[in-house]
Amino acid sequence: MLIRSILLTLVAALASPVFAGGDDYDAANDVKGAGPAYFGFVRDARGSALVDAQVILQSKKSKPVVLKSNVLGLYRGHIHKDVLPDDVQISCLKLGYQQTKITRRTPPGATAMFIETECVMRRL
Repeated sequence: MLIRSILLTLVAALASPVFAGGDDYDAANDVKGAGPAYFGFVRDARGSALVDAQVILQSKKSKPVVLKSNVLGLYRGHIHKDVLPDDVQISCLKLGYQQTKITRRTPPGATAMFIETECVMRRL
């Protein structure tokens, strides 16, 4: 009975969409002037999700965009469409952790609607 209760809770939690910072996917895509979506995961060295990590999208042409990772370690956000993806630096911060690796899965120079970048952090 306990296992069934846990499974039902898990299914209910995963059935509703979860996005970084609690943003609604459709609302995020309707932002006027928004460029491609920057998204990815923030994880520790073992691959576990890090909740409430700050993800900073920074370019020389725009103000920094600060996002937060959700319960899955997922973040998602936009920078203005006039900012080229190759000009955007991504960094991650979380108290008690240090960023050790950034992996960008969307190749530089690619014209894409989604720019995926993963942050790996280690506990201090």
